[in-house]
Amino acid sequence: MILRNDRGIYYSLAFSSVTPVDLSSADAEFTVPAQLYIGVAGDVKVDTPESTGVILKNVPLGILPVIVTKVYKTGTAAQEIIALR
Repeated sequence: MILRNDRGIYYSLAFSSVTPVDLSSADAEFTVPAQLYIGVAGDVKVDTPESTGVILKNVPLGILPVIVTKVYKTGTAAQEIIALR
């Protein structure tokens, strides 16, 4: 199912690309915005298309229903994060 937001950006509820997010040495930035799967619960610091440096506290396991453009190494305690596109 393909959906379109009010800014004309298309996105899908099914993901065709899954990529591990590597925060071992630096922040993870995405040229194409993504949603995140969180494998180990914790805080996640992200940028969205309209916000910068937002800390989402105690994010549980599962899909985080937020479109992100960056995941910060510092400020993120969650682990086993996967970018879904």
